Amino acid sequence: MGHHHRRASLERARVSQAERAGAMRARLLDATIECVAELGYGRMSTNDIVRSARVSRGALAHHFPTKADLVSAAAQRLLERRVEDFRDRFTAMAPDRRTPAEALSVLWSFYDDTGGQVLLELMVAARHNRELAAVMAPVPERIAEVSADVFAEFFPELAGRPFLGEALRAVHALFSGLALNALPDGDRSGRGAEVRAFLKIIVSAMPQIVAFDPA
Repeated sequence: MGHHHRRASLERARVSQAERAGAMRARLLDATIECVAELGYGRMSTNDIVRSARVSRGALAHHFPTKADLVSAAAQRLLERRVEDFRDRFTAMAPDRRTPAEALSVLWSFYDDTGGQVLLELMVAARHNRELAAVMAPVPERIAEVSADVFAEFFPELAGRPFLGEALRAVHALFSGLALNALPDGDRSGRGAEVRAFLKIIVSAMPQIVAFDPA
């Protein structure tokens, strides 16, 4: 019996240690995301992350030996959270508002908040960072895949249409460009909003799009 209790105690200790390590990693990754949002990738340093997370530099080095390790893991964590958030935003739409045109607003919200802006900044930073590039390269395709899955779920009349994936990639490319254009001044000119409104008009005015077959 004593041996059994010792084994159980050791197992609980290992689980507790793993939970503490996971919590510390999450704390450091969330602090990294916050620092990228507040300072920008170029200005952010590991000292900023340590201060934000309120941990020691030793703790940071233990979990993430290099800045590339840290930022890459933070980008992956952010993407996973965005995927969950993306589905939640669609689910929260009132049934009578679940139209493809209104769904564009949900898609845009994916870019028009802090998480979306951080992802865009990391995409740009990846151009000069090999480790970060390896993490960020699949991001656009992952977002497009999730979008297509959610659209097919909420708009079954679109499911299986050969144009759906390409159309969503085009919309994401457009929204990425609009979000990048808006980063310096928040789209004070309103031109980005005009483009999004125009896109919604096109989608609303073309119900026959569901029957479109490029073949």
